Amino acid sequence: MSEREPVRVPAEVLEGLRAVRRHVGSNTLDVATIRYFANERGQGALAVWIHEHPEEYGLGLLDGFQAEDEA
Repeated sequence: MSEREPVRVPAEVLEGLRAVRRHVGSNTLDVATIRYFANERGQGALAVWIHEHPEEYGLGLLDGFQAEDEA
């Protein structure tokens, strides 16, 4: 089995994901809840990204996330 790379996301999305995870905890499988809290916490970029990239979000939960500008 080959190891996959983390899903690359805009830095603003990664920041939002970290902020929401701190608030909600590690249960980030409920996409509707994550999008709700993202909007509530002023992390609109995260809510939009998850809405537009549901498959990538799921892969990121398995493989991790990395900011696009990180090496």
